[in-house]
Amino acid sequence: MSLKSHATIVSDVQSLLGGNTTDFTSAILTTRIAEGLQELSRYCPYVVLETVTATEDSKELNISHIENLLWLQALEYRVGKEEREWRTFVEYYKDSISMEIDFWPEDEDSAIDTNEVLDASETGVDCDASATTAIPVGTIIRIENELMYVTATGTTLTVVRGYNHTTATTHVTDTDIYKPELAYLYCAKAHKVPTLTDLAGAVDLVAGYAAGLRTIHIDGMGASDTLEKDMLFTIASDGSGTIYRLTEDTTLATNEGDIIFEPGLAEAIADDDVVTFKNSTLTPRLETLLIDLVAARSAISIATKFINTVTVGSQSAWRDFLAWGNNHLALTFRKLEEESKKSQKPTKILPRGYVASTS
Repeated sequence: MSLKSHATIVSDVQSLLGGNTTDFTSAILTTRIAEGLQELSRYCPYVVLETVTATEDSKELNISHIENLLWLQALEYRVGKEEREWRTFVEYYKDSISMEIDFWPEDEDSAIDTNEVLDASETGVDCDASATTAIPVGTIIRIENELMYVTATGTTLTVVRGYNHTTATTHVTDTDIYKPELAYLYCAKAHKVPTLTDLAGAVDLVAGYAAGLRTIHIDGMGASDTLEKDMLFTIASDGSGTIYRLTEDTTLATNEGDIIFEPGLAEAIADDDVVTFKNSTLTPRLETLLIDLVAARSAISIATKFINTVTVGSQSAWRDFLAWGNNHLALTFRKLEEESKKSQKPTKILPRGYVASTS
């Protein structure tokens, strides 16, 4: 089922409120929708998978860079196992979490070293041997304290420098290249319903882009629109059906700009391939509940306007708005509570001392 645009949601709310577009303007309802998304997400959040790296000999994970976080839904460590390994954790002021494990994370030595001096901006890392097998595309590597994301492999690695909010810096030759362990954080965030009217653009590079890349240039969008972090999009030519998520805000200039996203491209893409952003992160059911919630809150908020106003048809219009709003709000909350029970959460948490093979 196709999800509704922001404009259609506004229209549906106005219809629920008797078609009153004078008191419930698009501008007012845009604000109410933003508030409603926050409120609805407290029951049924938008769950985003964020990949973080574990630090060798430390049980703490840095989460200070994760924006718009409501709470952490779950932690998976170690990753890539046949059966997922869910862990308990303690959160500290939304800056870091401590994994409740009785062992220490360990970086894997790739057995590949750098074969040149790296400055702070160079994106090609010369290696002392072919890294094709040891460091495939999509690997996160560590050189000293800097993380890098690998977009091409071989005797020279093409990388994104300063990955995961580390600092790009200089490195001497013959430095070990490590592969840190990864952890998956399932982050509860507020849902998004973009206000954009133009949600389709196109790849803008004659040569196209190779699989594994996480930054592409697009054009054909709104002149100066802002594409917000966590918006979802698809690429028409991508036969894998992958849904990509923006990891940074992008403000377009003259209808175009670079977008940064994850996961890396599942397949190579070509110039002019269509890129389509989704109307929202909601499900059809949550979309209906959002409309109900916004209509109820709007009716309650407008009720006081009519207390000392002569109105057509009723001297108690404010009571009618208030009663309808409160009744509709109570019903919506009950539905949200039922919907929240359907949320899939880990049911098997591993004991502190459980250590699976790192292979």
